[in-house]
Amino acid sequence: MSNGLNENPFVRLKPETEMDLPGGDRFAAAGHLWGREEIDALIAAWAARRPLLVRGEAGCGKSQIARAAATVLGDAEPLVEVIHPRFEALDLLYHVDVVARLSDAQIAGALDPTNEKYVKRGRLWEAMDRLKDGTVTPVLLVDEIDKADADVPNALLDVLGNRSFTVPPLGNRTVAAPDKRLPLVIITTNEERELPAAFVRRCMVLNLDPPAGKGPFIDWLVRRGRVHRHLDIADDARAEAAAQVHKDRQAALAAGYPAVGLAEYVDLLTALHDLTRGEPEETRAEAQIGWLQRIAPYALVKHAGQRQAAPEAEEA
Repeated sequence: MSNGLNENPFVRLKPETEMDLPGGDRFAAAGHLWGREEIDALIAAWAARRPLLVRGEAGCGKSQIARAAATVLGDAEPLVEVIHPRFEALDLLYHVDVVARLSDAQIAGALDPTNEKYVKRGRLWEAMDRLKDGTVTPVLLVDEIDKADADVPNALLDVLGNRSFTVPPLGNRTVAAPDKRLPLVIITTNEERELPAAFVRRCMVLNLDPPAGKGPFIDWLVRRGRVHRHLDIADDARAEAAAQVHKDRQAALAAGYPAVGLAEYVDLLTALHDLTRGEPEETRAEAQIGWLQRIAPYALVKHAGQRQAAPEAEEA
């Protein structure tokens, strides 16, 4: 591990190497398989001191890159802000607890005239403060920014450019990153809404999509499923589950629905692991494939217009 303050820590990573991601308050234990593209994108973002914008379909592993990057930088897990439609532009920076301020205003002598009591740090402010202690570089994950109105990414333009911001309720106090280096900011989008061009220009961009073609896609799933070493799944069951994901993915795409992929594949493996705990090794593959045939439609057939039937019933 590296404290990441005097060198580019991602240069040392090698493609196709595996990394265990510890569980924490927010995330369960998992595994990560490093790909060449994500390594090079992180190298570029670190060197340019820019955020990394990760584009790709839902469930393809975008947010896990932030977890893996935090592990490389010696941090337990990234700070996370999940964007929602009511998210306001300043929420990443700070917000004012107007309810507490109004309550104190009703009590003689209780109101804090400096506003220190009422101004709460946003995730970016938290990350910048953690950067100042000089031990690690924190990672900030801004997840699903495409769910916000355009004013949210637009509001970040000056912060990304100047690597600082002011807080008017605190007398225009300036919050600045030390040495003008921001925390490593990783931003994800599912492409549900087009992002402002000026915002995208201030980011390094990684387009993260599964490979095309049945064989490469199935191999891609199986290799990424194997890094979750806590899941005890027979090889035949891994391959069968990947083939079923591909089949239902193609059916969804043909019908114009969002496609299933890596996230659903890992869900299937997790369920098979749980359902066959204690199964003897010599019968584990058969048992897991049997369960797969029963539960796959409920993990992979997501849309009302699709028929939920077990694989063998569809083929009969």
